Amino acid sequence: MINFHLIKVRKFPTGREVQEVVESANDGGGPVSTALAVAGKFGANVVMLDRIGDDMTGRTILEDFKIYNVHTDGVEVVGGTISGCATILVEAESGKRAIFFERSTAPEYGESDLVRDLITDSKILHINGRHRQALLPAIKSAKKAHTLVSFDGGANRYESSLDEIMAHIDICIVARDFGEKYTGETDLMKACYSIHEKGALIAGVTDGANGSYFVWPDGTEYRCAAYSQDTIVDTTGCGDSFHGAFLYGLTQWGTIDEQGILDLQYTPNEVLEACAKLASAVGALNTRQLGGRSGLPTLDEAKQLANI
Repeated sequence: MINFHLIKVRKFPTGREVQEVVESANDGGGPVSTALAVAGKFGANVVMLDRIGDDMTGRTILEDFKIYNVHTDGVEVVGGTISGCATILVEAESGKRAIFFERSTAPEYGESDLVRDLITDSKILHINGRHRQALLPAIKSAKKAHTLVSFDGGANRYESSLDEIMAHIDICIVARDFGEKYTGETDLMKACYSIHEKGALIAGVTDGANGSYFVWPDGTEYRCAAYSQDTIVDTTGCGDSFHGAFLYGLTQWGTIDEQGILDLQYTPNEVLEACAKLASAVGALNTRQLGGRSGLPTLDEAKQLANI
């Protein structure tokens, strides 16, 4: 979880200079929290697990979750610590970003800190590599309860130490940079097959305006085109919102077995393709406004663009 202060400028500074801000905004952010914001906005029952500081930034983060119907029962406020924040420069013409961030000083979870009931009562556990010491125990609890594990591998976030965790992921959708480093493949469909062979039931690689690539549980490949936008204001949060929309689709349209378990292997490929289209539409529409969440569409808007 993080709070963003976004500043749109005409051009990125190249040295010492003064220029007037075109536009600015404050917005919530973070890979998992923004994914949950999408799913919560669309009507899914979601809960955030994390720790934040007892500062103004932390209070802002909690208030923002209320807007998107994200439950914060699993968020622990730690006294004497600060919450994560970032300042993002957005170039007006291109929508490109430069990010300057400050990490939260709230300690990450250890195994003994996990709220296991919130994990085992869920259909999907969505992670991105944070709380490293607690991830394998959390995944173990999820697997025991037949809770699917989803992973968001963002650009510039691959570390070889994640490989042990990646071996246990059911839904693995990563950015191009992450996928290339993790698999050694520059052909993105081949990268998907590699991720699938490593154990992921759903393997995906996103490539911005070039669309996304998938291999489904039965080994079938699928290429999802991106939805172009006439004007791109800001690309912050597009990948995170892609994940949230995809997971929302799975929980709503995926096959539920007699025990109430979401079963990917028996979910038709047509449903999985609809999830990908919805995700692509949400990511595209989220470029309309400054910030990672303020531009999020309604579910009807996203379904209309995706024609589903």
